[in-house]
Amino acid sequence: MPLLLVSTAGDRRFALSGRASLIVGRDPVCDLPVLHPAVSRRHAEVQADEAQDSLSIIDLASRNGTWINGARISRAVATVGDTVAFGTVTFTLQRAELVPLRPTPSLSSVDPGSTLLRERLVPSRAQALADVAAATDRATARLTQLVQIAQRLGTFGELDALLEAIAADLFDTFDADRVAVLLTGPSGELDTRIARDRHGAIPRPVPRAIAHGVAERQVALLTNDAGTDTRTAGESVLQQAVKSAMAAPLLGEGRSTLGVLYVDHLRDRDVFNDDDLAFLVAFAGIAAAAVERETTAEQLVQAERVRENFERYFSPQLAQRIAAHTTRVVPGGERRDVVVLFSDIRGFTAIAEALPATQMAEQLNEYFTAMVDCVFRYGGALDKFIGDAIMAYWGAPDADEDALPHALAAAEDMQRDLAALNARWTREGRPTWSVGIGIHAGDAFVGNVGSPRRLEYTLIGDTVNVASRLCSLAPGGAILVSEHVAQQLAMLGRRAAVAPALRYARRDGGDCAAWCVSPGTDEAPGA
Repeated sequence: MPLLLVSTAGDRRFALSGRASLIVGRDPVCDLPVLHPAVSRRHAEVQADEAQDSLSIIDLASRNGTWINGARISRAVATVGDTVAFGTVTFTLQRAELVPLRPTPSLSSVDPGSTLLRERLVPSRAQALADVAAATDRATARLTQLVQIAQRLGTFGELDALLEAIAADLFDTFDADRVAVLLTGPSGELDTRIARDRHGAIPRPVPRAIAHGVAERQVALLTNDAGTDTRTAGESVLQQAVKSAMAAPLLGEGRSTLGVLYVDHLRDRDVFNDDDLAFLVAFAGIAAAAVERETTAEQLVQAERVRENFERYFSPQLAQRIAAHTTRVVPGGERRDVVVLFSDIRGFTAIAEALPATQMAEQLNEYFTAMVDCVFRYGGALDKFIGDAIMAYWGAPDADEDALPHALAAAEDMQRDLAALNARWTREGRPTWSVGIGIHAGDAFVGNVGSPRRLEYTLIGDTVNVASRLCSLAPGGAILVSEHVAQQLAMLGRRAAVAPALRYARRDGGDCAAWCVSPGTDEAPGA
């Protein structure tokens, strides 16, 4: 009599009859995969003896042991009725005749005498494979087909190609007029990613009554008269004249619904049977694992791209944190207190005209790299390059209580690092540069600005304009700050390093004082 290992939890069942020795383990490639952390990758070897109604078991040096009726064993024989545990996962050895097939749930909304509609609870992937083996005379051929499908789907490294392969396998497996693969989108709605008929054309959308019911209730469905079955007879089913159809959910880890597999027949009723439904459930388990793998891989690649993009504008630590909490970029922003810094190379136009383009680009790249490092060193953010100018800021997207000291320290480092670059460029016979820097503090609009096609996270407001104006007035080697910033620096004990420099016109017709910061000294510079 055929033998089965049936888990006490009811979620796993393995057929053992007529098969050579089998490996039990957590590794999915094992003959009897038990995907549980208490089970070793290769946990035990088992071999059934139908004549004796027994199962020979050899423990393969597993971490949590193999047990028969509560006693740990290294090599032993279990008989029908014994409990066998691999780690903490317990099974009972039973004859197949004693284990009824999983019942098909009845539907209160369908005539009890009807045989048109079937729903099937979706078990674990391992259980689905076991059901295929136990439920049909074509077990060997179908299991072989499932193994081939699993091997093929495991070779794809790109989601769209994987979905095309799944659609092709559905056509090869079932007598279907149409097949489709739907995936759950970010908002939870089903999106038809692949829909094909046998001519390769893209047919009309999958009937919502079927696909959404399967996804929401996490059950596999078979109907052989979709137009009259109350659970499937939606408007789209009637419009498309669907006769027979099957659908199964793609369930990921934690039984999250990743999507739906769908097949239908437009010409005949009674095309699909219960064995087909069991096979589709097993197929969906394999496909779900492959889809989850590729979806996760795509998400990791996208997250890395987002992080790399943010690292162009923020320090690596801040970029990592922002990327981890970023979902969808939308227009909008808020007003925040910020410190804005502008730097600009003096006489750059004449320098650029005198140098070959490649040398100019190389020297400019060296300069920008050094200056951006100074900004990031003190937790600042790079807004943009404007020709040879740099705009940076502190206080957004996260508040920074030390934004002003950080901005000033970055400006001082920028002048010192440029002096070091100039010394090297002089030795190499290249032209030297001088830079003016302007700093202002105040409130500004901070957020995503632009069009739906291209949004830019930036700062807008008078604080930005004043900082830019101060930069344009700053002589080479100088750091000019607004009177407001000078007052704040005085409060921070930097009075001796700040001195009046000049007055400049404001946009409202008045004037304002600019103060000069002397980098790295406690002596006041000359006005």
